[in-house]
Amino acid sequence: MEELKKIIAKNLVKYRKNAKLTQLELAEKLMYSDKNVSKWERGDAVPDVVILKQLADIYGVTVNDFLVDSDEIAQNDVIIESKKEKQKMLNRNQVLITLLSISLVWLVAIVAFGVLRFTPLSSYAWWSFIIAIPVCIIVVLVFTSIWCSNLLNSIIVSFLIWSVANTVFILFSHIPEMWLIFILAIPLQVLDILWFTFRKVRKISKKENKKVQ
Repeated sequence: MEELKKIIAKNLVKYRKNAKLTQLELAEKLMYSDKNVSKWERGDAVPDVVILKQLADIYGVTVNDFLVDSDEIAQNDVIIESKKEKQKMLNRNQVLITLLSISLVWLVAIVAFGVLRFTPLSSYAWWSFIIAIPVCIIVVLVFTSIWCSNLLNSIIVSFLIWSVANTVFILFSHIPEMWLIFILAIPLQVLDILWFTFRKVRKISKKENKKVQ
């Protein structure tokens, strides 16, 4: 109760000063003595609800505004904004790290292409770029597994499945019936969807169990 009195008193002082009123001027508006106003602002007494409503109307606020510590709210707002800024910076850094890793994969692919061009395997040099595609997806999957949601991971796994199937098909297209690799990718895709669904259901189940407890 004493803490609430202090909060109300502090807010009464703050809003009166914001309105540029003296205690005497406010007392005249309320038809009370300035001694009463002084008591309220010192925390020696608390104005009743009717007076609080009158004060709220004068200051253009609500009665609830007198009952909360505005300084604490302001500090919380600063903390929340700070957390948002930190999260934005973290997200930017995560994207930057992922892009740098992908760039490194393509750099290795270019170097490999250049080296193979001057070897007896020069006809296979272009393989380095084909192989780089699923490798990049694997790199992205590693980072999203650490930082991102299950849905995004599931989508990237889908890209990985079909990119690997496509890479194998391109590299070994001379083998008869190699198109069957895409048939093999279908059950893998189904398994990915089922795994995502299972994790989603388990997560929802855990939340419901916590609510029950």
